[in-house]
Amino acid sequence: MRDPVLTEAGTDNAGLSHRTWWLAVTAIGLCALLIRWYYLSHAMVDHPIRGDASQYYAYAWNLVHHGTFSMAPPGSGQVLPDSFRDPGYPAFLAVWMQASTDANSWYWHVLASQGAMGALTVVLLVNAARGWLPDRWLVAAGLLMAIWPHNVSINGYLLTETLYGFLCALAFVLLRLALRSASVGWMTAAGLTFGLAALTNAVLVPFAILLAIYMAIRKLSPRRLTMTLALSALLIPACWSARNMQLPADASSSGRALINLVQGSRPDYHSSFRAMADGDPGGLRTYRAIQHEADVAAANPREGLSRIGTRMAGAPMHYLRWYLSKPALLWDWSIRIGQGDIYVYPTYASPFLRNPALRILASLCWALNPLLMLLALVGCISLLWRGARKCPASQAAALLLVYVTLVHSILQAEPRYAIPYRGFEILLAGLGLHVIIHWLLRQRRGDTAPAARGSREDPGEAARGD
Repeated sequence: MRDPVLTEAGTDNAGLSHRTWWLAVTAIGLCALLIRWYYLSHAMVDHPIRGDASQYYAYAWNLVHHGTFSMAPPGSGQVLPDSFRDPGYPAFLAVWMQASTDANSWYWHVLASQGAMGALTVVLLVNAARGWLPDRWLVAAGLLMAIWPHNVSINGYLLTETLYGFLCALAFVLLRLALRSASVGWMTAAGLTFGLAALTNAVLVPFAILLAIYMAIRKLSPRRLTMTLALSALLIPACWSARNMQLPADASSSGRALINLVQGSRPDYHSSFRAMADGDPGGLRTYRAIQHEADVAAANPREGLSRIGTRMAGAPMHYLRWYLSKPALLWDWSIRIGQGDIYVYPTYASPFLRNPALRILASLCWALNPLLMLLALVGCISLLWRGARKCPASQAAALLLVYVTLVHSILQAEPRYAIPYRGFEILLAGLGLHVIIHWLLRQRRGDTAPAARGSREDPGEAARGD
């Protein structure tokens, strides 16, 4: 049955035919793959194993050569296990390290596989979202995901975002299948994939539990499915936590969370980092002071939290404004802790700088970025406020964006951290635009009482069986 609201809004929710849909999805996937391949073939990263990448490389090296998850530099005399970083991405690097004959082939194998994963992520998200929006709107959203500059450039770095974004997209595809078929098997697969994503980025560890609670409260799925999701999502992280409990306290990842908390509490952290990178002595002093405070918090959490509280108590309005601005900072364009713009590390010969068409494309996306953020907010509010029972997977996506925004607003808000969720942002922005267009058309027709016609649905409830 056609959704009455979509019919009124002038959109065709009858959908594309099965053949046309898959032709469109294939075209989107090829577009995503080609632009990533073109970028990776031309862009050159200066010293790609630096910063966070050097730590991931060390973990992968020690996994392959010592069978130990350790951040000890390659060639160290003593390799002690730790849990400072999450194991998912180092394990991914280790697989290619084991399969490659030398360092050069390993590096290109990693980049090529990340380009393929980035393209497949777009395909997965488009299919996960089928039912949230009319098919033609989804095709447009898929094309935007395919060409979005952040999601292209990130494939060229040895960083977690590509793998993490792929696992999040796969988890949502499996979640959609589980909800459509009321299948415990598919829900178990979805939960395990959420667990793998959480082992790549620990920010996601509580999300599946919160999602299961939300679905139970809103009665979006049978209880057996929500319990399956919660338990299966916890299984893999629980096994990793059991391993970490056997490590010394100074080898724990909790110290990194406290470091992020301290850095995220300082409005001058990003500017001091950039000033330090530019060789400014004042910026270096500020950066070292922040790092000292972070080290104190990691060594003595109570003392670190006390220092944060004392500092904030001295200028409460200043810090209130800072924390209220952090959601917009997370979804902003230019990467702060890095080279800037869409680049984490210094990158030369980027097609987004040298190719005129791609340079124009990047400029258009830059101009569109603030609007995309606002439309995604409208989409999230529409879904979570109205509670679209016909499409619980779309509510899960809205909950994901709200969740990661809150977490990073408490810790560090940095545009790089939003890259794995850019596809979800684009989908929710499309939904927000759809909601606004429907509302404007309804106002134009003088139709202010849709309930009188027996329908309380909005565009967010347009699902074909999620």
